Amino acid sequence: MKNIFKTTFSILFLFGALFAQSEAYNALKVLEPLIGEWMSKHKSLGVFEGEPNNQAIVSSYSYEWVTDKTAILETWRSSTEKENKRIHTGSILYTLDPSSNTIKTKHYGYDGKVYWTGKGWVELQDSTIYTHVEELTINGTKTNYTNVKTLINELSFNNQYTNFIQNGKSIKDQPVQKMRRVNVAPKKD
Repeated sequence: MKNIFKTTFSILFLFGALFAQSEAYNALKVLEPLIGEWMSKHKSLGVFEGEPNNQAIVSSYSYEWVTDKTAILETWRSSTEKENKRIHTGSILYTLDPSSNTIKTKHYGYDGKVYWTGKGWVELQDSTIYTHVEELTINGTKTNYTNVKTLINELSFNNQYTNFIQNGKSIKDQPVQKMRRVNVAPKKD
């Protein structure tokens, strides 16, 4: 009888764990088209504390599933085009929040030498991903903005920072960055 109870409990526990993992995956799979490596050449914006203004930079982004497809990790590094000097580096973890059944984000990184952290939440409309962000630097600068990612096709998306409020002051929307996929393997028939 004891063995039957243990076996039944083990099976129920396993199905419960698998169900929970599929819930997180099902919520996050809307971000799956971003999985992979991306890059962009553009001018630095100069709106984040520690970031130079209007400097030619190369940005490399990576999106990957982590922890058995229960979260997505975005990492990036931007550097000057000529000297390869670091401008930005950071990460965002996208997870399903069980209490609200929405995608939440946790951010951290550096702009120049200035450390920052943040949090956010994701909204989706058609092929556009809106990440609403609240960030705070080590020096106390508070910045709220929306990161808008519009999927063009499987090889490109547009990335734009909008609705900036920094220390209570509005800042204009930033130009669109054209992101393109890199390291694309040929499709097999």
